[in-house]
Amino acid sequence: STAKADPPVVPKLRPAVAAGRIVATSGRMVTTGSRTAMRAARRPHGRLVLGGFLITALVTAAVLLGVWLVPSGKVPAALEPSPTGSAESVAPTDLGQPSYSPPPSLATSPVAPNAGLTEWADKLAVKVEIPPVALRAYAYAEYVMLNRKPACNLRWSTIAAVGKLESNHGRVGASTLGPDGRALPPIVGPALDGKGGRAKVADTDAGALDNDRAWDHAVGPMQFLPATWRSYAVDADSDGIVDPNDVDDAALAVANKLCESSKDLTQPANWTAAIKTFPDLAGKVQQVFDAANTYGLKSRA
Repeated sequence: STAKADPPVVPKLRPAVAAGRIVATSGRMVTTGSRTAMRAARRPHGRLVLGGFLITALVTAAVLLGVWLVPSGKVPAALEPSPTGSAESVAPTDLGQPSYSPPPSLATSPVAPNAGLTEWADKLAVKVEIPPVALRAYAYAEYVMLNRKPACNLRWSTIAAVGKLESNHGRVGASTLGPDGRALPPIVGPALDGKGGRAKVADTDAGALDNDRAWDHAVGPMQFLPATWRSYAVDADSDGIVDPNDVDDAALAVANKLCESSKDLTQPANWTAAIKTFPDLAGKVQQVFDAANTYGLKSRA
């Protein structure tokens, strides 16, 4: 898992539509300049469009529902974005922008931080073959990072790629994601007891997350080790529970980890380094990039 992977190489693709960046200024959200098509062509596609109707919907929802869209849990400083589309660069870089649709009726939206993404996710889910509840979680995690750490440039498609490789978006074994985003039954990996080529990690959580007081297990749709979860955990859906088996919490925790170094993930070397911080993905950088790139392309089809 420590072997150096060659930089991913992807074919030339048409330029992605430039997307505006959302910046918080004096308590207001404003849309600043967009990247040019040429620059977009050098990056993977898949950047979430949070402008126009969608941004208005999200902010309006916060006002109507009396809740801000950034979870109250502490987000570790320093975050770095990741790729998700494709282009003619030698490694994963920034994402393009995915398709999106007008927001739902905000007056009747449930009190949930990512409620404004429901219609967008429902329509895109079929194209990218990701459960809508997971897609909302990934897109919301991007939204939070664009506001908390805009220089990190994290994209939903990279988070989705991690979810794909870790558990096929919560669909591993008999598990599936429920309407509330929780994996049922809970996803618990094999004991890290040093057998069968597995790492050897003694228990660090007294079995609280994995029900094993002898050895640690990776848990949840993003397969966090208990010790790692404690460092990046957050209550993304504001339900009062910080749960690694909740894809909302897990997706934002992944975003926190990817962006921990505060480096710009649109730079190939930074993106690769961020992916390698996940021990089980260190030797699968190309696979992560391919998945992210595929999601970006399908989202624009």
